Amino acid sequence: MTVAADQHNEGTRDVTLRVFRLNPQVDSKPYYDDYTIPVERGITVLRALNYIKENIDASISYRVFCQAGICGSCGMRINGISKLACTTQVWDELSKCREEGIIKIEPLRNMPLIKDLIVDMDPLVAKMKHYSNWVDSTMPEAEMGKKEFLVSEEEFLRYDKATDCILCASCVSECSILRANKDYVSPAVLLKSYRMNADSRDGIHDIRLAELVQDHGVWDCTHCYRCQETCVKSIPIMDAIHGIREDAIESRGMKDTAGSKHAEAFMSDISKKGKLVEATLPFRTNGVAWTVKNLLPMAVKMILKRRTPPPPPLVKSSKGIKQFRAEFKEMSEHVKQDHKTHNK
Repeated sequence: MTVAADQHNEGTRDVTLRVFRLNPQVDSKPYYDDYTIPVERGITVLRALNYIKENIDASISYRVFCQAGICGSCGMRINGISKLACTTQVWDELSKCREEGIIKIEPLRNMPLIKDLIVDMDPLVAKMKHYSNWVDSTMPEAEMGKKEFLVSEEEFLRYDKATDCILCASCVSECSILRANKDYVSPAVLLKSYRMNADSRDGIHDIRLAELVQDHGVWDCTHCYRCQETCVKSIPIMDAIHGIREDAIESRGMKDTAGSKHAEAFMSDISKKGKLVEATLPFRTNGVAWTVKNLLPMAVKMILKRRTPPPPPLVKSSKGIKQFRAEFKEMSEHVKQDHKTHNK
């Protein structure tokens, strides 16, 4: 055998793609089909799926368009992580398989399933419409088309990375809050909202922000960072979410919503004692009436099981609290200064 033939064989191996299947019109429950195919080094997951569809099973369904990591159509879960199939190398995934040589392919989560690997994007689009994810220009309609509506380079840099979003919905699929609450705004919509609110050409900043701070909005984010960790374009989504929160606090005040009150109570406890005073946190966040109405049954159960947090007088300050307070104050001043610089 020639050297070239040896190199070719080293770059080819049989790989099994375990593909999620479900046709709601026919199947009562989902199942998986295994497809074992020869794969050369450098082949993407999407090309492997195309080979299966063209040569083995034409019934398998998935979305695909540009095949170049631009349109976001081929978002799917590969070995348990949401990615673009067109930019994911088969050989790179082999080291991440739970079962050797078997790459698991599933649809994106947190969205209704249409068939096999195809999910319904309409709920996400509906949220984008609800939160006005477009620039409502301040330029008079009579002036439109006559000249460019420019922004400074410094302003554009504030939301430059946010414009890289291709709506592949990988962040939506990985969002832990959406798994518990389908009405949550979603990281993709928050990113788009930040991009629009940061644009000086937009005229509905306050209207959009007023929606974002309502129930199921920006304050429901739990900072798990899954959206940012799995973003196929490496967009700092959490920076955008923090930007919306800072904007809300600055323009609407700390008493605006339960989320902002929770943040204020949290920071107050940390600055004073270095730890949370959990017993009073619900009251300071949602008020006495709401807490008694919604949390009293759970509180009774906790009392019976002796799992209640200590009352405020028994919550002692953390060790080294004086030094911590000084560092906390210094850090807070730096944050305020950075925020002022950022908004200039």
